[in-house]
Amino acid sequence: MDPSYNITDPCPNNLQGVPAQLFLTLLKSLMAAKCSLGSSQLYPDDYAPKLMDGDDFDFIVIGAGSAGSMVANKLSENKNWKVLVLEAGEHPSATSDIPSLTFSLQGTAEDWQYKTEFSEKSCLGIEDSICKWPRGKALGGCSSVNYMLYVRGNKRDYDEWAESGNVGWDWESVFPHFKEFERLESEVFSGLYGTNGSLPITRYESGIPVAQTIKEVGRVLGYPSLDEENPVKPLGFLNILNNIGNGTRFNAAKAFLGSVKDRENLSVARQSFVEKIIIDEKSGTAKGIEVAIGNRTLKLYAKNEIILSAGAINSPQLLMISGIGPKKHLGELGINVIKDLPVGQNLQDHLIFMGFLVKTNSNAVKPQNPQDATDDIYKYMMYRSGEMSRIGITNLMGFVNTKNDSIYPNIQFHHMLFRPGDTYILRTIYTAMGFNENVTNRMFEYTEKNPVLQPIPTLLRPISKGEILLRSDSPFETPIIRTGYFTDEKDEDMNELLTGIRFLEQMVESASFKKHDPEILPPNLPLPNGTAVVNSRLMVHGLKNLRVVDASIMPNIVSGNTNAASMMIGHKGGVMIVEDWK
Repeated sequence: MDPSYNITDPCPNNLQGVPAQLFLTLLKSLMAAKCSLGSSQLYPDDYAPKLMDGDDFDFIVIGAGSAGSMVANKLSENKNWKVLVLEAGEHPSATSDIPSLTFSLQGTAEDWQYKTEFSEKSCLGIEDSICKWPRGKALGGCSSVNYMLYVRGNKRDYDEWAESGNVGWDWESVFPHFKEFERLESEVFSGLYGTNGSLPITRYESGIPVAQTIKEVGRVLGYPSLDEENPVKPLGFLNILNNIGNGTRFNAAKAFLGSVKDRENLSVARQSFVEKIIIDEKSGTAKGIEVAIGNRTLKLYAKNEIILSAGAINSPQLLMISGIGPKKHLGELGINVIKDLPVGQNLQDHLIFMGFLVKTNSNAVKPQNPQDATDDIYKYMMYRSGEMSRIGITNLMGFVNTKNDSIYPNIQFHHMLFRPGDTYILRTIYTAMGFNENVTNRMFEYTEKNPVLQPIPTLLRPISKGEILLRSDSPFETPIIRTGYFTDEKDEDMNELLTGIRFLEQMVESASFKKHDPEILPPNLPLPNGTAVVNSRLMVHGLKNLRVVDASIMPNIVSGNTNAASMMIGHKGGVMIVEDWK
């Protein structure tokens, strides 16, 4: 239904002549300003209706997310190659384009809405102790629903990839791939990032007083403000870069497919769900795919390669459905085993704790009057500026080493800030994350009269690993996701995350924080009771013409948000494919 349907004029006929015309001009301008949000014109036309059974292409890319969009961009540079990209979702919505609304995307049609299996050791504040794992189901993949934080990780992450046998994935080798697709639009980090690429990366100062206090306290505890010093240092606090351009989210599909949407050799099919990879068992060669498009199931073929870029959950699922995975597990489901590989057995995720809450006084936030919200809407719709073009204090990050054993971080801090009485934002975030009513209601009580700061310690290099298994042999049934959180034998992950909480206590108890009258609040939470599938060129072991190019190939997860690394993997993977097929 049109949201304006029930809007009535509270004072009809009070404007006549020129004033009435001016008022209507304003309304028309506002209506026109919203048209570019979520516009399908920013992306390639939908090729799905044109696909016919038996069609062939040089390359088929499964998934138009952070890596897949990049791979398709690189491959389609060769005009002689026909490249098809298949995406299960639609183009991103207008909501996705507005940065401040990012928290409301979970649980929508743009989210695969995955949930983990029950665990007695984690997700205890979540409804039924089952965590939500949001994953983007739209052009752009996770880059269309995430928090738009652009973090490369650090040098050690990639050097360790190379040291573990992945030749060509050291920092010196991957750094040029980052710079080629980046377009830095900030003077602060000038010279350290690329400036001519398709992906705009920007930064801003939130102007929120407590954010500045956090940086001050960081300095006192030995961690510099990287905004003012060398931002490539691995330790310190900073306003992180965002993949936001002209006040809107710049997802990977917008950046890497939209910028080349007129290439005649590039076809992008939406709402195209790949059910299986077709593999010739005798030669061990990937030949094509089976894809469901509406009520049609088509077989499409690739002359050169299939590139699987469906993400850390969907890629393992599709490999196993197609007969590539652990022999015992696939056999139990009656799936013909083509290649016995440890698919889904190296699942890693950054562990976080969302139970550290700090009540503050009013000087922690910027003063606000009732008219500010309306002004923010106007600024955004007309000029793509103001608070709606940002993500508040969420752009503030800290990287620390609580063990003092390295120049690299073991803990990353994200931050959220809730204004007193702002129940809309609070409910949106807590509902999206699946917190149970006890936790959510306690937060409503806490934020009734005071601002509440929520720093979120994140364990960057967990030892615990989980796994992804098939629930059945049907590609339409969601896979089993066992996170493995806190399953390491010596409880090192738990103890290390606790050091992050202790660090937060130090920060709050410091002299610089006293001006905010901080009080640490109880969260009302219950207490807790690598083997490779691909080679260094991302080819699936023992098979021909099949690569995996997405976050699932990381031998060890990078020290930070994974979206930038996924784009780099897509870029480097694309370059590798071009090299191999010259």
